[in-house]
Amino acid sequence: MMATRGLSTRATTLIAVKWATVILWVVVSGLSLAALLAPTPPDLVTLHGLTIALIALTVSSWLLVAFSLAMVFSAAAGLLSLWMLSASHGAPLLWTDVLALVVLNGLAGMRQHRLQRRMHRLKQQVNDVSEGVSLHAQELRQAQQSHEALTYKLARYQRLHAVAEQLVRLVELETIAQLAVEQAFALIGKSEACLLLLADKPRQALALRASKRGEGLSPIQMKLGDQFDHYVVRTQRPLLVNDVRRDFRFTASAATDRPISSVIACPITIGETVEGVLRLDSVRPQAYTQDDLRFLDILLDLLNTALANARLFAQTQQLAITDGLTDLYRRQPFLEQLAREVARASRSRESLAVMMLDIDHFKRYNDTYGHSAGDLILKAVASLMRKTIPPDGICARYGGEEFAIVLPKASKAVGTEIADRLRQSVEAHVRPMGNGQRDAVTVSVGVATFPEDAQSDLELIRRSDQRLYHAKRSGRNQVCST
Repeated sequence: MMATRGLSTRATTLIAVKWATVILWVVVSGLSLAALLAPTPPDLVTLHGLTIALIALTVSSWLLVAFSLAMVFSAAAGLLSLWMLSASHGAPLLWTDVLALVVLNGLAGMRQHRLQRRMHRLKQQVNDVSEGVSLHAQELRQAQQSHEALTYKLARYQRLHAVAEQLVRLVELETIAQLAVEQAFALIGKSEACLLLLADKPRQALALRASKRGEGLSPIQMKLGDQFDHYVVRTQRPLLVNDVRRDFRFTASAATDRPISSVIACPITIGETVEGVLRLDSVRPQAYTQDDLRFLDILLDLLNTALANARLFAQTQQLAITDGLTDLYRRQPFLEQLAREVARASRSRESLAVMMLDIDHFKRYNDTYGHSAGDLILKAVASLMRKTIPPDGICARYGGEEFAIVLPKASKAVGTEIADRLRQSVEAHVRPMGNGQRDAVTVSVGVATFPEDAQSDLELIRRSDQRLYHAKRSGRNQVCST
């Protein structure tokens, strides 16, 4: 603050001295002209004094005013000096003054000229330095921008690595889908919504499986894929739309439940088949870049692997709990389901029916027609069970030719009626070697209910099994519930 104030004071003083010198030079020049034009010739002392004053002011002007103005002052002073020399009739003193004026002005002019050239070189150097500083500053800004971009990318890839570690530990489809949309929404950013749609093969459509929306936005209403998702599935390629209104591939009026301007999407591929789409969209045009698309594509590679693993795990789990021949539950998973159903029925104070079903004379069919025919009988009975039993029923191959069924919320009367309907269906439709055979396959069924006949899952199995064997002893092809 003090230094700035001092510089301001010096500049003001210099300007005052400069103007004072100019004014004095004009005054002295005017006095010289007046003396030379006076009717009475001036004396030698006056002329000498005026010349000395002109010399002093002209030499000073070289230091204070512009080079061109100083040259004007010097030329004018030279003319006035010569005029005064002529007026003094060539007095030696004025000759000395004129010589002094010429020499001093010449020296001052040469010095000022060298100073100007030096200043010019200095200005050039300063300009060169300034240009260099500007270039270095620009390079520094570019380096900072590159560093920020690399830091951003590094943070993205570090987070991507964390996502990969999370996906490796997940095997449930719904959990993987939700993690994918949350991470894509956070990693890409700039979006109002992120959607993951998977193929619904029975409906032959893309169905929404997981979504993430921005804070304060209304819930996503769409449940099936739209024009963007269908385009990705059809082309099997990533999609980047900068402005829907200017993209001839899409119709802006065919909008979803919310306004969309920018879209970025990638196909979900398992094996060689496109199984769905992961997509982000924004209301702002030009929201996404090619870098965003590349990054989303990398995320999709991880997601595809995780979904393939989840599908494989589900298939393996299904194989572990279902019978390979009949596609019904195996014995142990069935018993676990039965225990859960009995606990639920106990809490809700509802009834529950259990059936044990056995194919009559199954060993004779195997011995007569072969094991392949026996397998066909097992598959046919299982198929009729799935058709006859209500959707909430649980069917299992309990062992060999024996089957077990759980009917939640079923009374003894309902259980007995369904069991007899199944018995009649087997008798009507199942033959050892097809419908051309006269021999009908029959089954015997035992029925027990909770809580009327038993209070626990194992007791229900025991009681229904006892009634099954009672049905067999009573002549087979019948249902026993008492």
